[in-house]
Amino acid sequence: MRLKENLEKLPYFYEVAKLGSMKKAAEAIYITQPSLTKSIKTLEQALGVELFIRQPRGVVLTNEGKILFDYCHELFHSISDVEEKLHNPLDANAGHLRVGTYESIAAYFWPKFLHHFSEIYPKLNIELTTGRSAHIQSKLEQNELDISLIVAPKKSPNLIIEKIFEDSFFLYKSSDSKFKIETAPLILMPEAFSDLEHNEVAVFSQLQKRHLFKTSSLETVKELTQEGLGLGLLPGQVAKKLVKNKKLKLVNIENFPKNGIASHDISLAYLKQQHSKPLIELLIKEIKKSL
Repeated sequence: MRLKENLEKLPYFYEVAKLGSMKKAAEAIYITQPSLTKSIKTLEQALGVELFIRQPRGVVLTNEGKILFDYCHELFHSISDVEEKLHNPLDANAGHLRVGTYESIAAYFWPKFLHHFSEIYPKLNIELTTGRSAHIQSKLEQNELDISLIVAPKKSPNLIIEKIFEDSFFLYKSSDSKFKIETAPLILMPEAFSDLEHNEVAVFSQLQKRHLFKTSSLETVKELTQEGLGLGLLPGQVAKKLVKNKKLKLVNIENFPKNGIASHDISLAYLKQQHSKPLIELLIKEIKKSL
């Protein structure tokens, strides 16, 4: 194997692996597709393994390709950290962290936190990625992220998971709404209620007898509720600021539990191999202080 003699080809390989396409990668890094294909072939010959399986609509990584991709991902992330350290050699808190988070948490937690965090640690750059919790956890386990703050992460032998707080869904209405609570439509994201406790099923079934507005995101539930289109089922933390600003009101109806339904954990998760890394420990400490 002669990887050391072909290190300049690793960024090409990495771009192809991320985009799943020779054509798209060539366009992204501004070289011709034949030149890119030749570089990948040279790299494969140097390593003595195939890195991609060629398909009619792109390429996918072989098992060997996945191993190299993981190392490249870690390498290029480490290079970003080195660059920060070189520009700020006397600042122990200089660096770069890739953070993943659930979309609704991104809306209610991160703006205020990042404003505060950036003032204290101006040389520590945060790259924030949002998405559904399962997607974010997948990216974390593939070492594409350093740490995540997500809803109910699945147990994994590769991860350390720390529960930060617990939240539940409650009913809210617009402060300006004029409709009757008893007949108002229900606005909800169905995906959030796929794993209810036994004693919550009857409550949820009764709610669904109303006219329904179904959405694929909590942010849409929040917006529709503010517009006065019905009762919105929202996590307490998502609605908290709007209630404080008197944009939404908590609604109590008969048989709806006072402690809400669909309780869920908000947790930090990070790879075990990242444990004790100073910058990750620093971010965890600040997040815990804020929540």
